[in-house]
Formats: sequence, structure tokens, C-alpha cells
Amino acid sequence: MNSASSATTGYAPFVLNTGRMPPSMVWNADADFPGVRVFAQRIKDAILQAHDAIITARVKQTQAANRKRENSPFATGDLVYLSTTN
Repeated sequence: MNSASSATTGYAPFVLNTGRMPPSMVWNADADFPGVRVFAQRIKDAILQAHDAIITARVKQTQAANRKRENSPFATGDLVYLSTTN
């Protein structure tokens, strides 16, 4: 679940897709069924691992993009030709 607010929209993607905020994954109540807690913990661990993988990929992609980045050959006020064809 992506419940983090987007800087662009101010809304979490989950809210825009479903119209509501997801419940927190924090669950401290005693369960009558031990399998429920095990299942919930397994899902929570998977979500955290996926989140960590996304952050790692984002860092690697940013570093790769920045290695090839060059300064713009244009300065403010330069005249350039623009193509208007698609």
C-alpha cells in the first residue's frame, strides 16, 4: 500500500485509487487465531522489503543518471530552433 503523500498532488496514491486511507499495519491486539498474527507479520515484512528495494533502486537510478549529466550548452536568453512536428 502506498500511503505516503505525493509532493505533487498532496494525496496518497491509495486515497486517489480507493477514496480512503488504508488502516495502519500496526496491530497489537491479542488474536484468538495465532495464524492471523503470523500472516499479518509476513505481509508487513514483505511490504517493508519491497519499500526498501524501491528506495535502493531509486538511489541507484539517481546515481546512474547523475554520472552522465552534463551542463546545458545554452544560457538564459539564447535563441534556439524548436521543432513543432510530432
